[in-house]
Amino acid sequence: MVELTKDNIKLVKDTLNSSPFYKLIGMEVVDIKESYSRLRIPFKKELLQIQGVAHGGVVASIADAAVAIALFSLVDLNDILSTIELKVNYLAPVKSGEIIAEGRIVHKGSRIALGDAEVRNEGKLVGKALVTYMIIKGEGKELPYQKELENKK
Repeated sequence: MVELTKDNIKLVKDTLNSSPFYKLIGMEVVDIKESYSRLRIPFKKELLQIQGVAHGGVVASIADAAVAIALFSLVDLNDILSTIELKVNYLAPVKSGEIIAEGRIVHKGSRIALGDAEVRNEGKLVGKALVTYMIIKGEGKELPYQKELENKK
């Protein structure tokens, strides 16, 4: 498990925020706590679909990532987290401002975890997601921050 010290949180956030996909859509990890995360995406025209609002995939992506990162604090560094089901209720379109997601873990078993995410835009709830993950023990490839975190133990 990742000990959530101030230094470890910074290291993990910096690594996640350097992800090519996160950079592509402008997603940023803002906060990580045990069983909780907060992410943001600034609104930009590249996120629009043809009707002039943010594509639903953006809301789904930030919800999925928020729950995965909340789960990250509860698993071993070498475990892989794989989404096996994602359900999103879209409640309102996003036309401007930041997209914020808060992910929480509802249940964690040895192989399956369930979390939920609330996605907001300018304080308004625009999406609610329920996400199920498979925890694949010990199959993770070496991630950039793993050695540094292991050395701190």
